[in-house]
Amino acid sequence: MAQRVHESVEVQAPLQDVFTYWSNFENFPNFMSNIEEVRMTGQDTSHWRVKGPLGKSVEFDAKTTEMDPSRGIGWNTVDGEIMTSGEVRLNEVSPGRTRVEVTMNYADPPGGKVGEAVAKVLSDPEKSMKEDLQNFAGIVERGELGGSGSQTTSR
Repeated sequence: MAQRVHESVEVQAPLQDVFTYWSNFENFPNFMSNIEEVRMTGQDTSHWRVKGPLGKSVEFDAKTTEMDPSRGIGWNTVDGEIMTSGEVRLNEVSPGRTRVEVTMNYADPPGGKVGEAVAKVLSDPEKSMKEDLQNFAGIVERGELGGSGSQTTSR
């Protein structure tokens, strides 16, 4: 059964800094627990390796369908073991404060009903997305975005 996950978080950082961080997909393993690696393969294409069931990595290629600082980021899987699409919408709720809304669409998992049952037992995408956004908020609160408007940490 196809699934849609929608979560959001507000962070104390300017929209442009948030967009800059999110638009570099190679940052995703820093805050998304299921993502092992993202590699850009072209201007609007990327290769992803994510944690799958039973400790097996799953890989796919994605195409960026939207990259607009005033609207957000969109993508579709174009090839791989899982099919997903989604979008990240960014809205400035007040000066220096940004709302991040993520919607992920997952196609039916491989293996039909059995694969679906295994996927549900082994993962909770809503919980994972909520935790990932909380991890992102932690990065912002620690000043690790590195943008001009947020606090930065010297190393």
